[in-house]
Amino acid sequence: MRLRDKGVNCPTRCVLCNSDDDEDSYHLFFKCPSSSNIWTMFDAFQSMSGVINQGQDSAGNIFNMLQVLNAGDAALFCCTLWSIWKQRNNKVWNELTDAQRFVFDRAKTLLDDWKTAKDFCQPTSNMQRPVQYPRWQKPLEGRFKCNIDASFSKHLNRVGIRICIRDDSGSFVLARTEWISPLCDVHVGEALGLLSALEWVHLLQLGPIDFELDAKRVVDSFLSAQHDATEFGSIIHRCKTLFNLFYENSSVEFIRRQANEVAHELAKAASSSASFQILVNIPECIEHILINEML
Repeated sequence: MRLRDKGVNCPTRCVLCNSDDDEDSYHLFFKCPSSSNIWTMFDAFQSMSGVINQGQDSAGNIFNMLQVLNAGDAALFCCTLWSIWKQRNNKVWNELTDAQRFVFDRAKTLLDDWKTAKDFCQPTSNMQRPVQYPRWQKPLEGRFKCNIDASFSKHLNRVGIRICIRDDSGSFVLARTEWISPLCDVHVGEALGLLSALEWVHLLQLGPIDFELDAKRVVDSFLSAQHDATEFGSIIHRCKTLFNLFYENSSVEFIRRQANEVAHELAKAASSSASFQILVNIPECIEHILINEML
């Protein structure tokens, strides 16, 4: 409604539930059935429901909610507000429909990424120290390292996957490029990248190998014993099965993007490749990175 008052051409009715009510912030965040379903996914929903049902304006609801929630739940609450707003904008401006579970998962991912960034930047003393950016590390002697990354092209409706293997001297061994269509959620695409690597690398019979990727949610789920009945959970289950069958003395680890530059650069081109490829020579786009990381 406020955008209409300022002359912006946008619908006055809620695009998420198509009700006859005018879409204001209270309706969007708390009264809309879509948003109501999202709030039920909260662990702290029982504490929240009493505040939501008081029927105040959105600002009053938000203020009161922050008084009853602990710090962790309050942070997730704020991220969910942002994700609901993004869901609404995707529908209005991009004609995209975000599933309610995806909206809540996106909020959790945002919060996890923020916590990771905060921990990384937290000073260890009162004195300001230069930021030490993580670098790719060579594997231990006798081991190999496999770096994995995925890229996402909305234009081509594809997910590009690149896999790069190096030995204990940091030397290039092999790389593989492939793409998957149609486009999927980021965490699903990253999980498919890990699955592709596990399916391919065991055929090479290299011995102990460390798989690295910068998708924290994928690695955390792989290392977790919890069951997940979603498509993402099924992919992770397949990854675990392959790993237990074919890999001894090996690992799957999370690294930061700065330490995964080779796979990241390769992944940029994977979605536009005409076909799947196995690369035995060093691609020009990563030659300078390989040289720097061997020093």
